[in-house]
This record gives sequence, C-alpha cells and structure tokens, in this order.
Amino acid sequence: MHKAKAYSAASATSPLAGTTVARRDPTEHDVQIEILFCGICHSDLHSVRNEWSEFMPTVYPIVPGHEIVGRVTKAGEAVARFKPGDLAAVGCLSTRTVPAPVPSWLRAVSART
Repeated sequence: MHKAKAYSAASATSPLAGTTVARRDPTEHDVQIEILFCGICHSDLHSVRNEWSEFMPTVYPIVPGHEIVGRVTKAGEAVARFKPGDLAAVGCLSTRTVPAPVPSWLRAVSART
C-alpha cells in the first residue's frame, strides 16, 4: 500500500481539503500514473454537494475529479499498450481501457488495463 495526495470533502457543506488516500499496490494488470492534470466538472460538484441524493447518494469523504491526464510511472507485466514515460488519460469513471477522441499523442487508459 502507498499513500496518494488528494483533495476531499468530508460532507456536503465542507470545503475541499488536502488529504492522503491509501492505495493498493499495482498488480500485473495495472498502470500507475503520476497525475499532471485533473478536471473537475459540474457532475463532480453535484456529487460533492450530494445534490443527486435521490438516485446516487454521495459517500463521504469524496475525492472529486475523474478526467485525469498523467505520465505512466509503472506498468504491470501483463500490460502491453503502455510503458513508463508514456502519457495516459483516465476517462469518465471507466473500468477498462477504451479509445477516446483525444489527440494521437494522448492515449486513454483506466486504472486497470
């Protein structure tokens, strides 16, 4: 396990605050990235404020942001499409690698490949 820096909200009314999040060690199927940029969109804000509680209640603490661009720092032995140093992007709440309409120099990857 290792710790990742993050910003989280503890409740629907609290501001975002710096924290650390425990992350499991990458497996042979995982890609680990150093996050360079992370987008926060309106759906993240609605989730942080629990404004969709009727159909998707927020579990706190919440770390908003789901559109991430970074550089690969580790690639598991079973990963074929990415190597350390490659640029990668994590798309909208995806659980597998999917193509995305992004420039050719930027490839889409999720936490698991």
